Amino acid sequence: GNGRLILPIKFQNDLRYGDIRSWNSLSDITLDSSKDEKNHYSFLQSCSKPKSASAIGISSFTIPQPFKMTLRETHQRPQFLKSETLLPKESTAYKRQLQEAAECQKQFRAQPVPAHIYLPLYQEIMEKNEIRRQIETQKRKELLISMQKPFSFQIKEEKRKEATRQQFLNIFTPAKKIVPKFRKKIPKSTYEPMLGDKLEEAELLRKIRIQLRAKELLEESWAPNELDNKQRIKKSQIASKNREQKLSFLQNNFSFKPRINTSVPDFEELYWAFQRKVLTKQEIKETTRNKPFRLRTANLSCRHKMCDKMMDFQQPSTAPIQRSRSFNCLSALSTNTLPIYITDAVRKRAGAIKLLQENKKYKENEGARWADLQRKKCQAIHKSVICRAKAMDPHKSLEETHKEKLKQNWQNGQKRIREYKKELEEMKMRVKNRPYLFEQVTTHSACQGAQKLFKDTLQQFGLNEEFVRKKGREATDTVEKQFESKRNHKFQSDTEDDIIKQLSQEGLKRLELK
Repeated sequence: GNGRLILPIKFQNDLRYGDIRSWNSLSDITLDSSKDEKNHYSFLQSCSKPKSASAIGISSFTIPQPFKMTLRETHQRPQFLKSETLLPKESTAYKRQLQEAAECQKQFRAQPVPAHIYLPLYQEIMEKNEIRRQIETQKRKELLISMQKPFSFQIKEEKRKEATRQQFLNIFTPAKKIVPKFRKKIPKSTYEPMLGDKLEEAELLRKIRIQLRAKELLEESWAPNELDNKQRIKKSQIASKNREQKLSFLQNNFSFKPRINTSVPDFEELYWAFQRKVLTKQEIKETTRNKPFRLRTANLSCRHKMCDKMMDFQQPSTAPIQRSRSFNCLSALSTNTLPIYITDAVRKRAGAIKLLQENKKYKENEGARWADLQRKKCQAIHKSVICRAKAMDPHKSLEETHKEKLKQNWQNGQKRIREYKKELEEMKMRVKNRPYLFEQVTTHSACQGAQKLFKDTLQQFGLNEEFVRKKGREATDTVEKQFESKRNHKFQSDTEDDIIKQLSQEGLKRLELK
């Protein structure tokens, strides 16, 4: 307010140290941007505040303030420039904002999904997948539950609860009434003696009806197509073959009768006859005869020269070479080798080795000779034993034994046939004498009815079946005892009568003799 401008500390320092070149004009003080302007105005406001005495003393320099007109021009010039350049941009932005606001104020609603987009197959697949997923989860749960092992006291507790629940159910559930079974009474008509005749009449009537029905069907039916002769023959052959296979055991007159040669052939005579026949049929081939030949190679000139050379070479060595006994072991002698003399020790050693080898060979040959001799002895003993056995053999000849065997086999076959026929007859008799099934049923039911009636009557009179059986056994025992006593008494009386008769006969004989 007093016309002074107080600079900040930065500016003061610059002025203090002589850096005044940057502050030589007012243009440096003015700011270009709006931010600098704000800072500048804030700076002016701060400068307009009253300062303390110490601060006044520090800032001794005064800077004149610019006029308001200059400040207004400098402040408004960039604003005018800015508005002229940004006017079209701001108008377009404003229009865009208005359009966006109008669009935002609009109310719209989504259209429904068209029908051709909905796929029921996809929906079904998803439902199946969901069902399968649920099933799998349920299976996994059950598996985990099955893998769990509960404690023993839990199992006991569950069993106890189940037992108590079962007891309550048994108490509160009404007991089922046991309905007694009533057996149907056997009709009295079954006990009638004319029942068998009635059944036979019914069976005969049924057979007559069957025959009449068969005749009617035969009259109404068409005649079958006639078969060819080949088919008829084939069917008859098959039927006969099946009949033979199934009923072959019932045949007595067999078509095949084997021929049995009872005579025993002479095998030795047959062998020699066969040998003679082979010799007569044998073809004797002529042997090949080699013709004598002569080679003429000896007449060649080269062969003559070689023979002459060999004769010349063999002529000087006509005298035999005198060799000592010590050189017998050597295979060949040459002029380049020195003579080798064999000592007595080496000679003795070679003789001993030779003797051992000869002894070994002799022993081996002796073992082979002994084995051959033993084999010959065994063969001779075997032949003699066979001859003596043949001479001392008490058995019959082969012909007789063969006949006996044939007879025995025939008898055994006849015996088996008789036994088989007997078994067949017994079987037929058993089948014939066996009662019919309805007769067996009626008799069985009658027996049961009689037993039941007997038990009912015993119960009515207050008796027991065991009591009746005991009394019957006692009665039978008493009857048997009486019968036994009578038989013994009779036997004694018979023996007494016999003794009296014998004595009387002996007395008569003595009287006759006297």
